[in-house]
Amino acid sequence: MGQKSRFAPAKSAKGLAMITVFALCAGVVEMMNLRKRRRGSRPQSLTQIRKTLHGIFDAVPDGVILIDETGAIQFFNSGAEKLFGYRRDEIRGEKITILMPSLDQDVYDRSFLNYLQAGIKKITGVGREVNAQRKDGCVLPIFLSIGDTRLGERRMFVGIAQDLTSRIRAEQKVLTLSSAIDQSPNAVLIANKDGVIEYVNGSFVRLSGYDANELMGQNPRMLQAGHADRDQYRRLWRAILEGREWRGEIEDRRKDGTRYWARQTITPLRDALGEITHYLAIQEDITALKLEQEALAESEERFRNIAEMTGEWLWEQNPEGRYTYSSVAVTKILGFSPEEIVGKCYLELQCSDDLSSVASNLSRPYLNLVNQYRHKNGHIVFTESSGMPLFGESGEILRWRGVDHDITERKAFEDALRLRNRAMESLHVGVAICDARVPGLPNIYVNPALCRITGYSTEELIGKNTRILRGPETDLATLERMTEALEHGQDYEATLRSYREGGAPFWNELSIAPVADESGDITHYVESHTDVTERRKADENRRQLEIAKHIQLSLLPRTTLRLAAAEVAGVCLPASHVGGDYFDFFENAKTIDVVIADVSGHNVGAALLMTELRSALHLETRLYGTSGPAPGNILHQLNEVLYDDLNKTESFITMFLTKYDSGTGLLHYANAGHNKALLLRASANRCLSLDANGLVLGAMRNVTFEEKSIQLFAGDLLALYTDGVIEARNAKQEFFGIDRLSSSLLAHRASPPEDLVTRILAEVRAFCADYPLDDDVAIVIMRVKGPCF
Repeated sequence: MGQKSRFAPAKSAKGLAMITVFALCAGVVEMMNLRKRRRGSRPQSLTQIRKTLHGIFDAVPDGVILIDETGAIQFFNSGAEKLFGYRRDEIRGEKITILMPSLDQDVYDRSFLNYLQAGIKKITGVGREVNAQRKDGCVLPIFLSIGDTRLGERRMFVGIAQDLTSRIRAEQKVLTLSSAIDQSPNAVLIANKDGVIEYVNGSFVRLSGYDANELMGQNPRMLQAGHADRDQYRRLWRAILEGREWRGEIEDRRKDGTRYWARQTITPLRDALGEITHYLAIQEDITALKLEQEALAESEERFRNIAEMTGEWLWEQNPEGRYTYSSVAVTKILGFSPEEIVGKCYLELQCSDDLSSVASNLSRPYLNLVNQYRHKNGHIVFTESSGMPLFGESGEILRWRGVDHDITERKAFEDALRLRNRAMESLHVGVAICDARVPGLPNIYVNPALCRITGYSTEELIGKNTRILRGPETDLATLERMTEALEHGQDYEATLRSYREGGAPFWNELSIAPVADESGDITHYVESHTDVTERRKADENRRQLEIAKHIQLSLLPRTTLRLAAAEVAGVCLPASHVGGDYFDFFENAKTIDVVIADVSGHNVGAALLMTELRSALHLETRLYGTSGPAPGNILHQLNEVLYDDLNKTESFITMFLTKYDSGTGLLHYANAGHNKALLLRASANRCLSLDANGLVLGAMRNVTFEEKSIQLFAGDLLALYTDGVIEARNAKQEFFGIDRLSSSLLAHRASPPEDLVTRILAEVRAFCADYPLDDDVAIVIMRVKGPCF
C-alpha cells in the first residue's frame, strides 16, 4: 500500500463479480427505459435508478460506488457508508478523491484519474491496493476494483472497495511470529506427521552445520549420532505418538561429523479438528556444558587417583551429611574401612564439644576447616578438611564433596608453639630480646608488632641490634644516658626520633630492661618500642588549634557595645577548636553596624576565610563613614572581593548585615542567604521575622542584594543568629528551632543583652544535654534605647 504501482487486473474475483453484477443491473435498467421510450412512457430518472440499485446493493457488505465521467460520486451503498463513514446524501456529488486522496498525488500513477476524467483509456476490471480516507480522517487500506458501464447516454464507472485492515493485521502478525521464530537463539525444526522436515530456522542451520535445502524433505534421524540409549528413543516415540510433549537431552552429529548435545522439546501441532499435522522440535545447545561435565569427571577421577597415592581421605556426602563414598585413606587416618564409613553421618565421627557449630560451618563451602574425630581405637585425630556443595539445576544441593588430611602431629606442635608465643605476639607494642653475652647485642627474638612498626621483616631484625633504627635526628645525649643506665643494670625509658626501613622517621617511646641470671649476670635485654608519632602529632595539632582558636576569638568583640542609642552584645561557641561563625558590631559615625555570618566548614580554612571577611567588612564600612555604601551595596562589594577565594576553596558565606541610624531610628538591612533576623517589639508578645532577597557570598559574581528598612523604637530587641542555634539537636534528634529561640527571647526580654545571649546559650546547651553540637553557635542581641534626634 502506498507504493508506486499501476492498476493491474483485479486480484479479487469477488470485486470482478460485483462489477459484472452492477453492469448487468445497469443493463436491465437501460432496457426498461428503452421499452418505456418505445411505448412513449417517461424513462426512470437517475433518482429512481439509484433507488433501484440501493434495493439491490445495500445488502452487499463491500462498498459499491458509482462515479460519473467527471469523477463525481453518484451512487453510494450502505456498505460504502460503513466503510468510509459518510452518509450517501452528503457524499453524492463529491469527487472520488475525497475518499482516496492518494489518487490525486503525483507520486501515484495517474492513468485511473485520466480514465475517470476523460475516458481516454478503456480499462475494465482494474484493481489495486490503495490507501483510502474515512470521514474522521483515519486512513485505511482497501482493495479497489474498477469497471465501467452506461446509464442511458451517460458513461459511468463502478468502484468496489473491500476493507483490507483485518487481512493486513493478520499478515503482519504472521510476519512477526515468523521473524521471531527465525531469529530465535534456539534451534527450531518443524516436521510433518510422517517425520519429514518442512522448516528449520537459522539457529538450527548453524547448530547442525547443514544448509536448509539439505535438511528439507529429510527425516531428523539423519542427525542421530548413534550413542543414545535405545530406551530413550522408545520413550520419545511413545510420547509423540500418544500426542504428548517430550523433553530430554539428545546427542546428534553435525554435517562435519562432530558431536553436539541439545536439550530438546518436541511438541505435536494440531489442526482445528484436533488432529496432529506437524511436530515442533526446539533445541537448546548444551554442548559446552556437556564437554565441561566430561572434563570435570575426568579431572575428578585424576584427582582421586593422586589423592589415593598421597594418603588424603576423599569423601562424598548426601545433603543430609551421610557418606555415600569414602576412599581407602580413611583406614589409615581413622581406622575404619570405607564400607564402615558409608551410610554414617559425619557428626557420628566427630568428638567436638560443640557439634552444632560444626554443623553450621558445613552449611556453605569451606576450606582448611579443622575437624576433631575419634579414631576407631579411641584416641583423638585432627584433620584439615575442605568441602564444597554440588548444586542441581534448580539450585538445590545434590551432594557434598571434600577431602581431609591428618594434621594431628602438626597441630600438637603448633599448639605448643602458639602457647609459648601467644603473649608476645598479641602485644601491640614492639618487643625485641637481644643477647647481652654476644658482642653487638644481637636480637634473638622480635615480635610481629615490631616488624609492623619499623617496616623491617623478622629476618632483617634477627641477628642485628635495634641500633639500625637510629638516624640523623636521633638525640645522642639521650643515647648516652641510656647506655650509662644499662651499664648499671637499670631500666631506662625515653622518647627518641627513630627511623623505619626506607628512612621514614617516627617518634619511638623506648623502654629497655636488663635480665639477669641466677648469679646476677646480665644475659639479655628486653626492649619495648611504641610508635607515638600520631599521638605527638595530635598533641601538636591540638596546641596549634588552641592558638588558632585564641586568635579567632580575639577578633570578635570582647565587650558589650554601650551607646546612647543602643546596647549590643554577642557570643560565639565553635563546635570544634576553630570554626566559621562570625559576628561583629561597631559604631560608625551616627550608625551602629551589626553583622553575623557563617562560613561553610568547621576547620582552620573556615577560620581564615572568616578573618578575611572581617577585614574586608571593616574596610568597606569604615572607609566611607556615614556616606559609605548601604548594606545591600556592602554585600555586593564583599561578594566581588571574596568571590575568587571562595570559589577556589569551594566555600561560601551567609551573612545578615544591619545599619541602625541612631538619628532617624531606622534599621537598614540586607541578607546574603542567612537566617532571618528576629525583631521583638517592646510591647509585642511575638517575634517578627526580618528578611531580604540575596544569594550567599561566593555563589556567582555581580549579584544584587535587596535592601529593606524598618523603624525601631525604644525597648525593641533585634536578634541575629547562625544555624548552630536553631539546628542544635538533642539525643532524640529534635531541633532547638525558631520557636524555642523566640520563646527564650520573650522569657528573658528584660535582661541586658550580655545576660540575654548567655541565657539563650545556656538553654541551647541544656536542650542538647550530652549530645554534642554539630555546628558553631553564634548569637548577637541589640536592645534599642531610642533614636537620638
